[in-house]
This record gives sequence, structure tokens and C-alpha cells, in this order.
Amino acid sequence: MKTPPQPLSASPLQIEKHEFLDIEVHASDSKDAHPSLQLEINRRFCQLDTTPLRWQVELTVSFGAESDGKPSVYSGLLRVTGHFLVHEKYPKQKIQDLIEVTGSSILYGACREMLANLTARASHGVVSLPSVSFMPVKIPAPARLEEQPQIHETDRRISRTSRKK
Repeated sequence: MKTPPQPLSASPLQIEKHEFLDIEVHASDSKDAHPSLQLEINRRFCQLDTTPLRWQVELTVSFGAESDGKPSVYSGLLRVTGHFLVHEKYPKQKIQDLIEVTGSSILYGACREMLANLTARASHGVVSLPSVSFMPVKIPAPARLEEQPQIHETDRRISRTSRKK
């Protein structure tokens, strides 16, 4: 007997809008290009208003050849910004973690979709960004490391900024 699925509930973090600020995708000319990507991920966070409930997250995903020198089928950069609203009853002490993990995950998913759409008609075919976790928990590396993407992440927090009209 199957257990019935749990009912869904709204997330305490709602995205109000997101937009891409930079999109660069370069297809390799090499016949020996490899489909794996090395990633570098940068994040920036700031509050948008005087309340702790409105936030902006900026995510930059750079991708390209791994450090072994083999060319990658694609290289480039996606930079996206999102405006988020935290539910008023969400615990104040947990807001920063919610923004860093959930906000970043939402924008990373948008980057994955954008790259897949852009490469669907490109010379090497569709490529999808690998799954990543923004949770601060360390998970043991899989036994076959050579098949896993190399990911480098730097977080930059910025001070409160005024909203541009």
C-alpha cells in the first residue's frame, strides 16, 4: 500500500522577479571537446528595503573547460538577479539561511533552463548545468570523481542598497 503524498504548502520565500544581466555562451571549435563543465559560482545578497523581508540575490555561474586542459563543448557565463519576499511569520534568525540556500537554488534553476534553451540549437547540442547544493553540509565525494564537475564558489555579501527605478 502506498503512502499518500504530503500536501504541498507555499514556500516562505517567494520570488517577485528575476532577470538575466549577462549571458555569454561560446561553442568550442574543437572536435575533441568534452561535455563536462567546470563551474565557478559567485553569490551576492542584500536587503532591498528597511525591513528584513525583501532581498536581492545575484548569482553568477561561469562554466568552461576543466583544469586538465581539455576543451569543453561550451564556455561562458550567466549572471542573474532575483528579488525575493520572505513571509512575515518566518523566523527572523533563519532568514539569511533561507535567502542563501533557497534564493540561490531558484536562480541556479533559472540558469540551468537558460543554458539548456540556448544550447538546444547550438553546434554541440543541449547541455545542462549539473545539480549543485547550496546547503552548507559537506557530503562525502562519490567514488568516481572524474565524472563529477569541479565547482568553486565564492560568496560576496554586499551592504544594503537602494532600489533602482
